[in-house]
Amino acid sequence: MAYENIEVGRLRVNRANDRHGEVLNEDLAIAELFRLHDVQMRNLATDIASVGKVYDPPLVMEMDDVYVVFDGNRRVTCLKLLIEPDRAPSADLRTFFADLRNEAQRPIAIELTCQVESDRNVIDNIIYRRHTGSQKGVGQLGWNDRAKLNFVDRTGQGGGINVAAEVENLLAGNDRLPEGNIPWSTLTRLLSSEEFRNRTGISTAGRRFHITHEGGAVVDALHRITSDLANQRVTLGHLWNNEGKRRYLNQLEAEGVLPREPARLPEQEAADRAAPRPRRNPPPPPPQTTFIPQNAAHIQWIAAQQRVRAIWEELQTLTIADHPNAISAMMRILLELAVESYMAEHDLRAEDKLARKLGAVARHLLEREMIDQDYFDELERLRQNDQLISVASMQRYVHSPDFAPMESEIRAYWTRLGRFLVASLNR
Repeated sequence: MAYENIEVGRLRVNRANDRHGEVLNEDLAIAELFRLHDVQMRNLATDIASVGKVYDPPLVMEMDDVYVVFDGNRRVTCLKLLIEPDRAPSADLRTFFADLRNEAQRPIAIELTCQVESDRNVIDNIIYRRHTGSQKGVGQLGWNDRAKLNFVDRTGQGGGINVAAEVENLLAGNDRLPEGNIPWSTLTRLLSSEEFRNRTGISTAGRRFHITHEGGAVVDALHRITSDLANQRVTLGHLWNNEGKRRYLNQLEAEGVLPREPARLPEQEAADRAAPRPRRNPPPPPPQTTFIPQNAAHIQWIAAQQRVRAIWEELQTLTIADHPNAISAMMRILLELAVESYMAEHDLRAEDKLARKLGAVARHLLEREMIDQDYFDELERLRQNDQLISVASMQRYVHSPDFAPMESEIRAYWTRLGRFLVASLNR
């Protein structure tokens, strides 16, 4: 077993990852990870961007002067896209990763410590023990609720409220931030449980951050604590366990720094301060500016869909207000290519008319339970009727010299056809 620092550019996301099975290349493997685990991938990327690195070394093997990842493909993928957002598999994800990179408070690592193995049998044995359950104690044992609670109480991580951020906001609002940056991880560890939070005059009871003592006394205490941490008079080594935390807080109490009992707020007032803030109605969503919205469902693109993918992504960027004629022609082309590719994949036959082909694909999607009966009926009306929003009208957008689309009509086509396009392109 050897650990090496490897440039991220020399790591290859495994195209035969067991999470999804073999695909043609690295880009498709990346797309598959987002198709299967989109939310989890975004959360992981956000975490990596916030700390600037990956803590758990990926398991890799050198092949042809690059290193193929056998365990840790999600981590490596997120790091690659933070470094090169343009490699993300959709316009939405490219924007997401570019924003993460631009807003990151720490530099994104361009090297990664990896566990390097040269024997495939060794790699398979490691993966077996990591990912196939506890195996009666041979593999990793998951934590029960008590173990998870012990970890949260010890470290303050995973508790649901970012106590360090709340403390920093409280101090900033009172113009009492310390000189230097507050080390959030160390502050979070110190304030890891209600026992320690209460001694500093704060609480997260009811899953809401609030103060339990008079504001001035609490701010004074937190200013001293964060100053000690920011100037490294107190470090993580001093606060590693509960004994160290108590020793430090006892010292502050002896110095008269911590809030005293007479400064405690009455229970009702503390409860009022902990009460949930009144909810405000969210602002209405902005109008859809492109035919395909940025938050459209993910497509699992394959190599044979390069042109249709390019059209899809252009329709995510061209604005309806500025390019209505181009969009109306391209959405008609997109629909035809989506239908043709689905029929070829599933060996379907229909008359050589787009409306008939759409009907055959819709029927097949219904049989596969990829769409429901209500939406199938909606597609049938779109297919058979000669209304303003219909397949026949889409034809006129392309061929008629007088029939021009309105912005509201283009948005309506996405509303009625979006689910069908996503289902047929995912095949």
